[in-house]
Amino acid sequence: MKELYDLQDKFHSTESQMKEIMSEYEEKMKEEEYQKMETEERHQVMMTQPENHIADQERDIIHWKTCFSQLAALANGAIDEVPRMLKEADISLMFFNPPNAVQNFLNHCKYYDSSL
Repeated sequence: MKELYDLQDKFHSTESQMKEIMSEYEEKMKEEEYQKMETEERHQVMMTQPENHIADQERDIIHWKTCFSQLAALANGAIDEVPRMLKEADISLMFFNPPNAVQNFLNHCKYYDSSL
């Protein structure tokens, strides 16, 4: 009887140890799972940051290309219009006596226009 009692006591002790070990194991598994999820979230954030930055850069490139294209079109249009406007100004000033500064400016523009 004593042996049975000792064996039963040993069995309970072993069972308690096993439960404790299993409990520790489950805690470690939960902690590892939590760390894995945290790592995956950080990885996902790290992967989306460059993608977002690239998308922002692409939007900026499109914006500036559009702005510069519009500016170039405006400048080209102005360049095309300057000779015509210069002729019109020169013709209309023939009937007036413009100040010397205006006449000098028109002559400068004529000289620049003819040098192209």
